[in-house]
Amino acid sequence: MRHTLFLLLIITYFSASAQINKGIKPIIDTLCSPYFSGRGYVDKGCEKAADFLTTHFNELGFDYKNIYTQEYSFNVNTFPQKMQVVINDSQRLEAGIAYLVDAASAGGHYRRLKTQRLALGSVQSKEQLLQLFKQLNTKHFAYIIDSLDLLAKLLHTNRDRILMRLPKGIFIIPVPKKLTWGVANWHNKACVLYMLESYIPDDFSSIDIDIDQRYIKHSNQKNILALIPGKSDSMLIFSAHYDHLGKMGSTSYFPGASDNASGTAMLLMLAQYYKEKKDNRYTMVFIAFSGEEAGLLGSHYFIEHPLINLNKIKFLTNIDIAGDATNGITVVNGTVFNNQFDLLKIINSQSNLVPEIRSRGKAAISDHFYFSEKNIPSFFIYTNGGKGYYHDIYDQANELSLNNIDNLYNLLIHFYSNL
Repeated sequence: MRHTLFLLLIITYFSASAQINKGIKPIIDTLCSPYFSGRGYVDKGCEKAADFLTTHFNELGFDYKNIYTQEYSFNVNTFPQKMQVVINDSQRLEAGIAYLVDAASAGGHYRRLKTQRLALGSVQSKEQLLQLFKQLNTKHFAYIIDSLDLLAKLLHTNRDRILMRLPKGIFIIPVPKKLTWGVANWHNKACVLYMLESYIPDDFSSIDIDIDQRYIKHSNQKNILALIPGKSDSMLIFSAHYDHLGKMGSTSYFPGASDNASGTAMLLMLAQYYKEKKDNRYTMVFIAFSGEEAGLLGSHYFIEHPLINLNKIKFLTNIDIAGDATNGITVVNGTVFNNQFDLLKIINSQSNLVPEIRSRGKAAISDHFYFSEKNIPSFFIYTNGGKGYYHDIYDQANELSLNNIDNLYNLLIHFYSNL
């Protein structure tokens, strides 16, 4: 009997591995294609992704009565068309490579502004900072701001709050190594550029800018939920966010392969597995959230307007960043839900699936958060590995190794089968 059970586990393992290897890559490729415009708020990228997910659940054989679309809205700052930055009258910089526009930045058209360093070393209070800002000649100068984070620490505030106080004009913040973008629900008066230091010449004397910015009020977004009724109405949930950062101008976009086309693809592959399994002990629920990059807005809306009975949730696993598990995985809430974390580690040890499972405490960094705040047992699992591309234009499908992702897939299935 033990030999037979072991053989069945081996067969299940290899068939599941073949399934994930065959299926996950095309989904990631699709979600990262230019058609989806970085799954953001320009060219209806996020809306297209929502339609793709709904269609995919239909193609997997989900009953249309068990596919739910939850609509909600939020404000968002965007940069839909022109995105031109020229320094010293001749050197045109490329968005995403040489610079990024702050997510809450204003746009504007500025010609031949002279550059000037903005000395902040003498600022000791917020009042002094505001007085300095009032004295700036933004009609003729673009200001280069150094040591912004140190100033924010000194004033016991953060970078965003300082940028909110800047007057209308151009401000450049040098960045030593890596450009990282985000999503903003507000917009500022100033046009702020983060520019890699390697693109700032010693003779940087002037700058021309033509940036199109649009603030969208009540951008309509969707959460997608698909459900498989089980023998019990207690629910096991997998979730992942499908939105990303979108586009910066008409050409530069942020594919979001690791974050989070990979997790979305894993969600769909797990949905396929449980749909084909048919004899599920628990009701299986799959939720694709939007609005995560804008501040966990989709999952927060869901938890306040649930489409399911939250009291029936036995466990939720949120998958965010699942493109390379070379060095294993990290489990947020691993120190909170000790019994489930111990079970996950035992299963991994017995089957030798991922190299390492690390544990973290509570963290408001993905869509599991509002569930755990409602005392719903939940993990947020992300992979450890890859090239470090994150919130940049280099997070592309062809950069993902998918190392050990088939093993993560099997680990999740075995974990849920033992809960």
